[in-house]
Amino acid sequence: MYIPSQMADFITYFSDRKDGFDAADFEKFGLQVEYKHFKKGEYLIRQGEQASKLFFLSTGLVRYMSISVDGKEFTQSFATAPGIAGSTRAMTMETEALFSIEVLEDVVCLQTDWKIFFERMQVEPGFLQTYNGLLEWMFIKKEEREYSLLQQSAEQRYLNFIHNNPQLQDKLSLKVIASHIGITAIALSRIRKKLK
Repeated sequence: MYIPSQMADFITYFSDRKDGFDAADFEKFGLQVEYKHFKKGEYLIRQGEQASKLFFLSTGLVRYMSISVDGKEFTQSFATAPGIAGSTRAMTMETEALFSIEVLEDVVCLQTDWKIFFERMQVEPGFLQTYNGLLEWMFIKKEEREYSLLQQSAEQRYLNFIHNNPQLQDKLSLKVIASHIGITAIALSRIRKKLK
């Protein structure tokens, strides 16, 4: 049976996690997906709107970002291919998203309705176990980010970002990196000059 490359990437991504899901089990999973292409500057979801879809990124780079009531922009995190993207809160609570997901590099992805995805997981314990392991990893990253923002200096946060994301350093503007580590682009420029 022919499997499009995006679906093959999806199967590999989950089965390689070694949490209980096997690629051979995927056929009975019966997941219904749409193949989508988003260009740089477009959005997978928008802040304040309903966001019931889960995305599997086969190619591309996105950032989770929000804008405050006074227009200040915050970059919360990034997702690169292969990987998943979406708003857990918006999907499970059937409410509006608290952030947008902006495409920074063209994305080719699979898009599926969260409810259907969740229903399929209920009948495939191995897949549910794998997804839970993925969520656990995401919560660990979230805790580490919160600790960094509260306990580390701006310089240390920048150094950690570069160390943990070397592939992103040349792909992101100073403004985006600065908003991710919680400072202004001017302050980041000063830090970079000091480190040189």
